[in-house]
Amino acid sequence: MSKHILALFFSCLTFFAFGQEKITITGKVTDALNFPLTDAEVIVGNKADSTKISSTITDDNGSFKFEVSIQDHPVYLIIDDALEGVFKQSFESIKNNIDLGTVVINPMVYDLQEVVVKNVEAMVVKQDTIEYNADSYKVKPNANLEALLRELPGFEMDDAGAITVNGKQVNEILIDGETFFGTDGKVALENLPADIISKIQVSDFKTKNEKFSGEKSKSDKSSLNITLKEDKKQGYMLKATGGYGTDNHYEANLMANYFKGKRKLSLIGSSTDIAASGMVSGEGSRGRGGMGRRNSDGISTNTSVGLNYNDQLNDNLKIGADYRLNHSFSKNEQYKHVENFAPKNIYTSDANSNTKNEAYGHNFGTNLEWTKNNTKIYFYPSFSNSSSTNSAQTESKTFSDLGDLRNEMNQTSNGKSTSNTFKTNLSLNQKFKNNSYFDLNSDISISKTDRDSRINSTTLYTNDSISDIYRNINESNISKNNLYNFDAKYTYPIADSAKIAIGTEYDFNDTETNNRTWNYNDITGEYDQMNNDLTRFYSTKQHQITPYAQFLLNKSKLSAAVKVGANIYNQDNFGIFKSTDYSSVQNKTLPNLEGNIRYQSGNNSLSLQYNYQTSLASSSQVLPILDETDPLDVYKGNPDLDPNKAHNINLMFSNFDRKTRQGVNAFLNYTYNESSIVNFTDVDYTSYKRTTTYENVKGNYRLSGNFSFNKQYQKGVNKFRLNVGVSANYGLTQGFRDGEKFEQFSTNLAPNIRLNWDYGDYLTISPSYRLNFSNSRFENYTIDNQNNITHNFGIKTIATFPKNLTWTNDFSYNYNSRMAAGFKRDFFLWNTSLMYRFFDDKLEAGVKVYDLLNQNNSFTRTINADSTVDTRNNILSQFVMFSLTFNLNQFGGKSTKGDMGDRSSNSQRSERMMTRP
Repeated sequence: MSKHILALFFSCLTFFAFGQEKITITGKVTDALNFPLTDAEVIVGNKADSTKISSTITDDNGSFKFEVSIQDHPVYLIIDDALEGVFKQSFESIKNNIDLGTVVINPMVYDLQEVVVKNVEAMVVKQDTIEYNADSYKVKPNANLEALLRELPGFEMDDAGAITVNGKQVNEILIDGETFFGTDGKVALENLPADIISKIQVSDFKTKNEKFSGEKSKSDKSSLNITLKEDKKQGYMLKATGGYGTDNHYEANLMANYFKGKRKLSLIGSSTDIAASGMVSGEGSRGRGGMGRRNSDGISTNTSVGLNYNDQLNDNLKIGADYRLNHSFSKNEQYKHVENFAPKNIYTSDANSNTKNEAYGHNFGTNLEWTKNNTKIYFYPSFSNSSSTNSAQTESKTFSDLGDLRNEMNQTSNGKSTSNTFKTNLSLNQKFKNNSYFDLNSDISISKTDRDSRINSTTLYTNDSISDIYRNINESNISKNNLYNFDAKYTYPIADSAKIAIGTEYDFNDTETNNRTWNYNDITGEYDQMNNDLTRFYSTKQHQITPYAQFLLNKSKLSAAVKVGANIYNQDNFGIFKSTDYSSVQNKTLPNLEGNIRYQSGNNSLSLQYNYQTSLASSSQVLPILDETDPLDVYKGNPDLDPNKAHNINLMFSNFDRKTRQGVNAFLNYTYNESSIVNFTDVDYTSYKRTTTYENVKGNYRLSGNFSFNKQYQKGVNKFRLNVGVSANYGLTQGFRDGEKFEQFSTNLAPNIRLNWDYGDYLTISPSYRLNFSNSRFENYTIDNQNNITHNFGIKTIATFPKNLTWTNDFSYNYNSRMAAGFKRDFFLWNTSLMYRFFDDKLEAGVKVYDLLNQNNSFTRTINADSTVDTRNNILSQFVMFSLTFNLNQFGGKSTKGDMGDRSSNSQRSERMMTRP
């Protein structure tokens, strides 16, 4: 009996051992230049259902090794690099060890059929590039790129639309590596639908010559590259939305794309009256028609039409062109309450204004990129024309520290202006046989602006000994601003990983301001009497030559650059005031110092940057010409000013662990002003008239930092994301008030947290909280301290059930701890929308309600070095809007269903699209 049991035991053990037998898959991954690709993901999956069997990532040498059980059915192997692309190989079975040798990933090599890989990471860090998988972040139907970016961890967007990522400012936005109506990205932010975006890649900004030569970035700015979904790049797509609501509100949007090979043609159009100057959420209309507000621009109606074209004509030549027509009309009623600080008292002022502005703009640009052997040339000329008319009615009052009225001013103005600007950018890179290369970069901007204004104002003083001021004037202002920049550099390799460079940069700035003013003549009924007090002329001609030498180091883990040179300034300032000529010549030679070092190991990146910044005072700051444009706020130059000088240091760290799906980013900036030009303001307390000139101070500084942590987790159909961050700054600002020096020590602390839970395709819940604490401590002021706290709690939900019906909600509570009397401190804002898709997703009908609780307000508080300002502006009030969206796609010769913004269904069904050979 025991023999039978023993035999059965060994039989089972043999069967179990065979069933658990492992085989090993090894290989090395490089790019087309034979550089190892680190952190590329290697996946083995089941062909039948596309499920993942096992995966690993490549090490610092690009090598990988992992074990899987024997597979006696068809499987696929995918190697995915976030930057270079995808390699795919199929196997009928895997029963023996496999050594793939060296796998070279070269973009555009593989002609793929669709393979679906599930459980794709929402964010991947690849050396100095962060890549976000757009389908992992749910946004509302018909959302634009701006709305998508606001959902990404580390992204911040201020009220003016400026973007920062992990504390670094973004100064370039590209679409599939190409410009889209220029590189500033404003058109893309407002008009690009989120549902056609595949990835958002964040990297250090590079100049064209750095891209051409392969040098590491030396900038402290970031660049965004938006890649579109592959199935949206062959054929055409059309998306059009129209909406009409209560109070006659409306919106209309159109975006059409045509792709054929390398040829891309885009048409955009939008018109809406529910736009503030840039929207906070990007929901709804893509042409700035999302519902929200900016700081102080009131309510706007905007209409725009644009055409963008990019093509690669052959292996050597890429071309592009774009044109935009814009029209906007804005109006605003603003109330402003200001507490002005002084060494001996605090006085206040109140102002009410009613403004209207209408503007038209034409913008045309074209670009050419030519590559032949070792020569690369990039040329981008552009031209813009704008015209505007404006009117304003303003009344203001100033009160003493005891509350007594000291002056009041009433003013009406009407004006018109035209502006023309021509710009060119030329970059050339020539490589030689000895691996040296020559770079030439040129930036030229030529602009002229004509403004004509009619101003009627009355300034009354309660002190009878001071004469009141009455003005009825015609002001003509003609200004030009011509900038020429040339930078030539030769770089020579002295070792495999080291180079030296010598170069010279030349800048010429030629600016003029000619302000002529005439009084109204009651006899002739014309503005024909010259007002010498308000007529003045400024001109500046600045030549700057910067010879420099540079050392470059580029190793596998360590890169560095040091630049040493001199800024040789010659600036000729000239002015005319009351028939008297004023001139000032500044000749200065100042150091030019820059340096950066970066250490990269796996997904850990640490970099340090330093630069020494200098600039000369402007003509209006150095010429002693009196500017009495505002009779209550007068300026005069100081001919004894020294240049601005500042030391700037940036320290950056990033880490992302693909195994634990968590990342950390930290950014620290310190600026010390060796010399700063600041205001020197005296107040005449009999009239409360301010007279300001300029002085130099030493020791102003600012320390700012940003830290963020993000974590991803998935269990079954539940996906969780946690984003925690904090930004802080501390600084010293010095200035002069009433002949005495004051100091402001400012502190700002802003922690934030956001949670995100996705339940399959059906539900997304995303609560968030942000606290902003600001404090200013003053020396040599009557007031010692000012502080303010704001709280913002929000929760967003997106529910899709059944699959064609989407209900979205955006609810927030906002609280401001310190506001002046008459300003509401807190309010609730609830926006909701319901969208239904039908006719194979080609049509979508929707209804949205803005400010359901009718509580929204625009009250803000700003603490400055010499004042605290509370402001109230016009803002959109509650409305309901009905909309209809039409979507038509045809790709690869086949008509497809419209995405209609249903990002959630895409993310669950096919979170990564790849191809088979």
